[in-house]
Amino acid sequence: MPQLLQKIRDKKANEKGFILPLVMIISLIIATGLMALAARSWLGLSGTIRQSQSRQAREIAEAGIARLIESLNSQYAYLLIKDRSQWGNSSFASSICPNSSQGIPATTGEVSTLGKYTLLEYDFQGSPFYGGKAKIKMKGERSKDSKILATSIVDQTLDIKPKSCSSSYQEPTVTSGFPGLLGQRIELGGNDIFGSLSGNVLCLQCQTPTTDYENLTRSEQEAAIQMTNNGSVAGQIFLGPIDLPPVPTPPSNLGFGPATPITKSTSISAGDNTGACRVEDRGALPPITHCVVDSIQLNGDKTLTVNTTNGDVRIYVTGNTVDFAGGNNGGYIKHEPAGASPSSLGLFGRPADLNDGNDQVVRIAGASANNSMWVYFPDGNVGINGGRNTAVSCDSAGECTGGNIYGAVWAKEWNGSSSNVAKLVVPADMGTQLFNTFGPQYALGIRDYVALGVSHWSSWTKQ
Repeated sequence: MPQLLQKIRDKKANEKGFILPLVMIISLIIATGLMALAARSWLGLSGTIRQSQSRQAREIAEAGIARLIESLNSQYAYLLIKDRSQWGNSSFASSICPNSSQGIPATTGEVSTLGKYTLLEYDFQGSPFYGGKAKIKMKGERSKDSKILATSIVDQTLDIKPKSCSSSYQEPTVTSGFPGLLGQRIELGGNDIFGSLSGNVLCLQCQTPTTDYENLTRSEQEAAIQMTNNGSVAGQIFLGPIDLPPVPTPPSNLGFGPATPITKSTSISAGDNTGACRVEDRGALPPITHCVVDSIQLNGDKTLTVNTTNGDVRIYVTGNTVDFAGGNNGGYIKHEPAGASPSSLGLFGRPADLNDGNDQVVRIAGASANNSMWVYFPDGNVGINGGRNTAVSCDSAGECTGGNIYGAVWAKEWNGSSSNVAKLVVPADMGTQLFNTFGPQYALGIRDYVALGVSHWSSWTKQ
C-alpha cells in the first residue's frame, strides 16, 4: 500500500513538471500572435496614414491647378499662350484685352493648414491664332510643423481656345481681333475701314484720356485715332501695346544685285528670275519670287503690274520712298489676276529702328485697279494718295470687296488724312491668310483665350 501511494505521488509530481513548460509555450505563442497582430495593426494604421497624406498631397496639387486656371481664365488669359519661363517678360504674342490684368498670377500658395502647392511647369504648344494645348505640372506638399510628410506631382494637359475679348467661348464673335490697319500712331482722318470681322484698327501709342482702355467710349477711341466725321471703322478700335513680328526679309542666298529704283512701267510675274527678282525654289511647295528694289516712284501713266498666278511675289523696298502718284491711266500698282488673295503680294519696308521718326514715306495710289496686297512698313509713314472713289461691295454680314487697298496695312504711322474717300477693305480671313503664308507670328491680334477640358491627367507621389 505505501508503495502504491508513493507511485501516485510521483506521477502527480511528473504531471506538474510537464504542465508548466506547456503553459509557458502556449503563453509565448499567444504573446507572439498578439505582437504580430499589433504590428500588423500598426502597419495598417501607418499605411492608412501615409495613403491619406499622399491623397492630401495630390489634392493640394489639384487645388493649385484649379486656382491657377481660374486666375488665368479670369485675369491673365493672355498668358495661356506663353510658356511659364516667358510670363515675366513684357512681350505679348497677342495684345492684352482691356479687361485683363498685367502681371502674373500666383504660382504658389497655401491650402488651409494642410500644405502648399508650387507650379513647376506650364508649357504651351500651339499658336496665338488657333490656340493649342498647355501642359501643367503642379507640386503639392502635405506638411505639418514645417515637416513635409508627402509630396505629389500632378500633370494635366488642357485645351486652350481663342475667343474675342467681349464674348464667351462658343458665343457668336463680333471680331477676329486681327488688325487690318495697325500703326504706332494713326491719323485716320476721313478714311474708311471696311470688314465687320477683320476691319479693325489697332493703335499702339495713340494718346487717350486714360489708360483704362476698357472704359473708353467709342467716340474717345475714334478721337484717339484722329478720325474725322467723314471717316468710319466697320470693326473694332483697339488701343494698347503689342509685339510686332519682324518684317519679312529676302533670303540672303539668292544672289541679289544692287537695288535699283522703279521709275517706269514695270511688270513682275511669279517665277521671274531676272532683274531685281530671284525665285526661291521650295521643292514640292509653290516657289516664291523675291524682288529687292531701292524705291518706287510712278506717276502719269506708269504702272507696276504684278502677276501672282504661278506663286507669291514679295517686293522689298530698301530706299526711302514709295510713291504711286495715281492718275486716270496709271501711277498705281496692279495685282493680277483679278481675285488674287492679298497675302500673295507683299510690299515690305525696312525694319523698325530706335528713332521716333519715319525713315520711309509710302503713298499707295487710290486707283480703280485691283490693289490686293499686304503692306508692312514698320519704319514708314503710310497713306493713300488721291483716294479715288472706288466702289466697295458688301454682303449682309458686312464683309466687303473692292476699295483702294484690299488686304491689310501695318506701318509705324498711318497718315490717311490726305484723302477723305480712301478705302481700306480687310477680308474676314486676312489673319488666316497671313498665318498660312507667312507663319503663326503674323496672325497677331487682340484676342482672349480660355483653358478648358482635360485631355490628359497623371500623378505620382513620394513620402
